[in-house]
Amino acid sequence: MSISTSSSDSLEFDRSMPLFGYEADTNSSLEDYEGESDQETMAPPIKSKKKRSSSFVLPKLVKSQLQKVSGVFSSFMTPEKRMVRRIAELSRDKCTYFGCLVQDYVSFLQENKECHVSSTDMLQTIRQFMTQVKNYLSQSSELDPPIESLIPEDQIDVVLEKAMHKCILKPLKGHVEAMLKDFHMADGSWKQLKENLQLVRQRNPQELGVFAPTPDFVDVEKIKVKFMTMQKMYSPEKKVMLLLRVCKLIYTVMENNSGRMYGADDFLPVLTYVIAQCDMLELDTEIEYMMELLDPSLLHGEGGYYLTSAYGALSLIKNFQEEQAARLLSSETRDTLRQWHKRRTTNRTIPSVDDFQNYLRVAFQEVNSGCTGKTLLVRPYITTEDVCQICAEKFKVGDPEEYSLFLFVDETWQQLAEDTYPQKIKAELHSRPQPHIFHFVYKRIKNDPYGVIFQNGEDDLTTS
Repeated sequence: MSISTSSSDSLEFDRSMPLFGYEADTNSSLEDYEGESDQETMAPPIKSKKKRSSSFVLPKLVKSQLQKVSGVFSSFMTPEKRMVRRIAELSRDKCTYFGCLVQDYVSFLQENKECHVSSTDMLQTIRQFMTQVKNYLSQSSELDPPIESLIPEDQIDVVLEKAMHKCILKPLKGHVEAMLKDFHMADGSWKQLKENLQLVRQRNPQELGVFAPTPDFVDVEKIKVKFMTMQKMYSPEKKVMLLLRVCKLIYTVMENNSGRMYGADDFLPVLTYVIAQCDMLELDTEIEYMMELLDPSLLHGEGGYYLTSAYGALSLIKNFQEEQAARLLSSETRDTLRQWHKRRTTNRTIPSVDDFQNYLRVAFQEVNSGCTGKTLLVRPYITTEDVCQICAEKFKVGDPEEYSLFLFVDETWQQLAEDTYPQKIKAELHSRPQPHIFHFVYKRIKNDPYGVIFQNGEDDLTTS
């Protein structure tokens, strides 16, 4: 019994294409990527030292000087890094329309774990949101200076993609990891994968269809460390770059120890063997994360080739017992890969802003229990009456007829009429020249200690 691939099973990607269109050396670019982590504070392990009991506080003068030095260094940033940093700052500012969109979406996902039916559904939704927000930013006047003033036109999408990783994927990393694990534990796929990994590890390379030199124990440990580094990253692009480096290391071992060149049919069994030796369940979700969140434009060339190779290797392990006789990638796996590639790379009409202006942060105020809040899924043309029904359900209100939705803005309270549209009101507030701090509050009507204040005239936001 062995596992191998025939020429008909070769993955349909051109390995000769440069990775992601970059002409720079892949190894040098990976050094930059590996130096970053999600916390951006990765450092080599050091021996623990005894903590000092006294604390040291920098004098104000020193702090001021350090801040000035920091400002000087910031001025030497590349235009790309300056723009990514500016977009990240904007995403944290809820006074801006963009910041409100991002923060409301992140809050909604973190608070509503049941809103997705599968891991693929969750990742596809996140990818769609990232694409939509990129489209909004490319046309937005909120960016100052405008992105086209710093970034060449052919690089704008690349810079916006990196900014989306920092704005959206970084704050969601822990949540996404936990949800992926929960999905795969619940459907039993990880239990089966764990058992099959053990089975495959007990076989010698020849039984797995490996007829090329394989990485030794030291090389496997190096690869495992790289996979562990991959887990710390939130950027799917950086993860793929690291996967590329792992695959090239495997190819180097195969060719240096034999003096000959190898193709895809020889590489896939070796990759399967190496993944089994690493014995990491998390590689399953890492590959799924990359396959669904990577920018579609980066799926061509070496990046897409090695990513689908890794998917194929894991598929062989997952279906190890079923494919003992066939010794090939199943037709189902090949069909899945073709459908995935078509789905991810087919051009689609980019949705309008209305398609992702779907989240509304609503505070719930009670006289005795203070104020809490939830992010609700509210379409642009849902009325205040409908929002009140959603709030009554989310906040578990027993007497919803006693409550209503209020807008608190400019130190005034306004009860919104049932036929108004909260999302239109939010959009109007964000469109004003001067930023406004405002809150939507679901609270009792009669027991309002402030009284209900209605605004009249041109500034009345209750008109639909």
